[in-house]
Amino acid sequence: MATLLLLGSGEFEPWSHGVEAEALAGATGDGRVAILPTASAPEGDAVFGRWGRMGLDHYAERGVPTEVVPVRTRDDARRDDLADRIRGASMVYFSGGKPQYLAEVMDGTPCWTAVRHLLDRGGVYAGCSAGAMIASRSREQRVSKPRRGTGWLFGMGLVPHTTFGVHWDKVRRIPGAGLFLTSGIDDGAWFVGIDERTAILGDGERWTVRGLGAVTVRGARGRAIYRDGDHFEATVPR
Repeated sequence: MATLLLLGSGEFEPWSHGVEAEALAGATGDGRVAILPTASAPEGDAVFGRWGRMGLDHYAERGVPTEVVPVRTRDDARRDDLADRIRGASMVYFSGGKPQYLAEVMDGTPCWTAVRHLLDRGGVYAGCSAGAMIASRSREQRVSKPRRGTGWLFGMGLVPHTTFGVHWDKVRRIPGAGLFLTSGIDDGAWFVGIDERTAILGDGERWTVRGLGAVTVRGARGRAIYRDGDHFEATVPR
């Protein structure tokens, strides 16, 4: 069964230690967390390096073995040696940045195949902000074609029936922004908006909320809001 940990923001901050330990408790692999700050690569090596160091420091606080896998470009993502470093880990962690860039770098590469292998054999996929957004359903998995300007263009299909939004508390404060961003989502699909410093942990259908904010879930029967400790289901439409 797949295990996914998706955060709306706040990667490598103290609030997330508990839910990360919960995710890793049942994970297969060699115990490592493989961190990929790939989504931040367009901002330059200094930013990429800073996110990597933050991740290393964060997990060192709890004695969790961690390494940064230096996937900055699509050429890097094609390297079998870097894919091998992902494949054996217990958790792969994609931190924030630009979701479209992250999807373009990873799609169809040996490194993405390694991510899918890790997830299929019992490891954890963790993603914050951009890393969470690419877990969304892919363009090919949509039933209807989204209107221009409204479609998620970066879903990699890890959860084929759901689209994930991040920083959702900020989005809600902008009049009309939430409606605009979700208006291109199929009626039969789920939308899950994750607030900042908030996470969901689950298998793609059954989820638990952890953290400081809320999670907004929209499905065929309407909208609901969940907070720390709450459970919700977003099952495959029948």
